[in-house]
Amino acid sequence: MKALYRIVNALLAATVFPVAIFVDLVLFKLSTSFANAGLEESISIKFIIDVITGKEAMWHDLIFSDSSKGFTWPAALDPIKGRLITCLVCFVLVILISLFIIIWSCCSNKRIPVLAASAGGLVSTIVMIACFNSAAALLIDGTINLFSVFSGGWLVSLVGNFVSVDKLMLGGIQNGFIFIFIGLLVWTGAYYLIEIGDTEEEKTKARK
Repeated sequence: MKALYRIVNALLAATVFPVAIFVDLVLFKLSTSFANAGLEESISIKFIIDVITGKEAMWHDLIFSDSSKGFTWPAALDPIKGRLITCLVCFVLVILISLFIIIWSCCSNKRIPVLAASAGGLVSTIVMIACFNSAAALLIDGTINLFSVFSGGWLVSLVGNFVSVDKLMLGGIQNGFIFIFIGLLVWTGAYYLIEIGDTEEEKTKARK
C-alpha cells in the first residue's frame, strides 16, 4: 500500500508539468470600435515557445521585428510590474513544489511534507490568480493600453487607439493546478488518517 501511495503521489504531482505547458495560460478578447465583433484567443506556454522559436512566424515577426534592440521591459507595464513578477514567482513555485513532491515520494513514505507542500502549491496558485486578475483589471478598464507595450511598432500607430481589451484572464491553467493540489491533499490526508487508525488499532491490540 505504501508503494501505491507513493506512486499515485508522484503521478499526480507530475501532471502539473503537462498542464503548465499545454493548457491555456491566458485568455483574452479584443474588440474594435469599427465593428460589432471581437477576437477571442488563448495562448499557452507551448504557444509562447513556438513564437520564440519562430514556429509561429506571424507573432514572431511582430514581437521580434527589431531584434537588434534586444528585450527591454515595456515601460507601459511598470504600474503592474510587481504583480506580474509575483504571478511569475508563484508559477515557478508551483513547478518547484511539484518537483519536490515527485522526488520526496520516490524517497520517503512520510506524509506531512507532502501535505505541507500541497498546501503551499494551492496557496501559490491562489496568489497567482489574485495577482493576475489585479493586473488584468488595469488593462481591461483602459488604465494601461495593451498595445502601448509594442511602443514604436506599426501595430500601435495603426490600431492601438481603436482596439480595447474586453476580457483578460487566466485561461484554465489555474484550475488544473488547483485540482491537482486538492487531489494531493485529499489522497495524502485520507491515507494519513487510515495510517493513524491502523496505528491506534495496533496499539490497542498490543495493550490487550
